[in-house]
Amino acid sequence: MKKLILITLILGIALQSCDDIITEKPIDFLVPGSFPATEQDALAATTAAYTRLHSNIISFYYAFTPSDIAFQGQHNMRPVSWFLDLNENDADATAMWQSNYQGIALANTVIQFVPDVPMNDEYLKERLIGEAKFLRAFYYFELVRVYGAVPVLTQVVGNTDELIGITRNTVDEVYDLIEQDLGEALSVLPNEYVGEDLGRATKWSATALLAKVHLTQSEWLEANTRAQQVITSGMFGLVADYNSLWGQNAEYVLMPDKNGVLVNENVFDIQFEQDERNDFKQNWVGSRDIEIVGATNAVGGGWENMLPTTDYQDMFEDGDLRKDISYVTELNGNVLESPRTPGAGPVTGKYFNADGDAPKSNNGSQNTYVIRYADVLLMRAEAENELNGPENAYTFINLIRERAGLPLLGGLDQSSFREAVRKERATELGFEGHRKYDLLRWGVFVETIRNVSDPHMDTPAANIQDHHILMPVPAREREISEQSLSQNPGY
Repeated sequence: MKKLILITLILGIALQSCDDIITEKPIDFLVPGSFPATEQDALAATTAAYTRLHSNIISFYYAFTPSDIAFQGQHNMRPVSWFLDLNENDADATAMWQSNYQGIALANTVIQFVPDVPMNDEYLKERLIGEAKFLRAFYYFELVRVYGAVPVLTQVVGNTDELIGITRNTVDEVYDLIEQDLGEALSVLPNEYVGEDLGRATKWSATALLAKVHLTQSEWLEANTRAQQVITSGMFGLVADYNSLWGQNAEYVLMPDKNGVLVNENVFDIQFEQDERNDFKQNWVGSRDIEIVGATNAVGGGWENMLPTTDYQDMFEDGDLRKDISYVTELNGNVLESPRTPGAGPVTGKYFNADGDAPKSNNGSQNTYVIRYADVLLMRAEAENELNGPENAYTFINLIRERAGLPLLGGLDQSSFREAVRKERATELGFEGHRKYDLLRWGVFVETIRNVSDPHMDTPAANIQDHHILMPVPAREREISEQSLSQNPGY
């Protein structure tokens, strides 16, 4: 694929079928004016905008490696995780930039051209545009958290010449667009979907993402309000058994809460399907232990790109029911040991693809949670505490702790509650793509890396610098702009 800043697949994508948002296969792009031209085209173009969600495992990896809960094994030592010669030519920094801008390009195609497509179903037209705005907001949210200020493009770009002289918008301007897009999206999106539409953005996924956007900016009142809207919607609940949330057989299955009522905990996820859209996660989090039968292709086997730290183990209180699947030390009677990273062994078990057919190589199919209802409850607890102290925030964090089999919290001051919710986010949401972003928004990422006690983090701790809170703007993209795109400090 060409390494172009924003125009790869930008003019529109026609799809061979419209079965669902996993299995559609993009083919060569067609120029605007001929596509999208029909209702079927509009649906296909919107579906294509989802494809960037699962195009790049690096985004998943970056979201919590390195942090106080995860490190990368020594077989590879990627610069983004070890802070060794991380520069503007880094492949991971380039891949994340390009993947998100490709998604923005596909969303812009829908937002710009679908309004003029003749459709009998005007509600469907509004919904498709709403989905595209949700996705554009999602991609920009990832970009602004990773790179800081980035160019804001809301129109389709025809060729690279249009990018000469482009500059970066301010962080505030990026967030303004994100908030506008999500606000407009939630006003037209449905409460839920059924059948082949499962996995598309809903009103509540947009509302929950908006809560997280406000939380990231320390806009506590707005975050509190949006999280509360999701909670009072009655659309979601906490399943009684935390361990039942994982595995492909759990996807879109209502499960009992503590009272036996069937509930849905999934607010938004990214879909994968074996042999169609491979998730890679099992291999990336798996062990290289030679005693695992089937090696890297087996359940529990993998490449050790994301391993839990001993600090993460220590975060779990005695009796925490989440630990068994979050911090796995033994498989089939074998105590895990790494031949490539001395002293490493444990892995997370959240992505063991043990359900159904055995995975083929790295071809897993388990969906990836983006936002669970538990995350919404913890966002509400955090925002409420920052606004008013812990008195009304206990309700939300204690729902999480009760399910984990832990004592309920009480008697904390605001500062102590703040630390409690930060710990709870790690143990509840570990290895789900939140931890690094949490540390960054709390302003403690660099100091946290420097203070992790796990010896596997010694090198990252020695090499991390203050400027590593942002990734470098890729050299190739600056070249296309003829250097009008400024570089982040320190690179």
